[in-house]
Amino acid sequence: MRSFVLQDWITIRGASATPINQGESEWLDMGPYQDVSFYVDVREYSGSTVPTLQFQTAPIKDEVLFQPMLSPAISVNSVTNPNRVPITTTAVPVAQWVRWQLVGPASTWDVTFRVLVAADALGL
Repeated sequence: MRSFVLQDWITIRGASATPINQGESEWLDMGPYQDVSFYVDVREYSGSTVPTLQFQTAPIKDEVLFQPMLSPAISVNSVTNPNRVPITTTAVPVAQWVRWQLVGPASTWDVTFRVLVAADALGL
């Protein structure tokens, strides 16, 4: 098993329901891995409606190919860990690239969080 930091501590503020994607330079290359677990640590959030966090994967760096790995998305006020995505039982297994996507409410909101990842691969 290997561990990675998908996102070190970050605070994101928004005032619309427009999804916010992790920057491309921070995406994880998970090519050799088949099972992943996400560990989310939320330190604070505010807003009238709670933001949600989703993890997405794609075989290449093309926006239209990213698919959500978890169903439903994680509500930042009720995080349980780990959030596992095993290749044998998930609808969308891990592909080459992994990123997070945050969706807030249509009103003013903010959230401070980090994401750690543990991954398994045969032969590594």
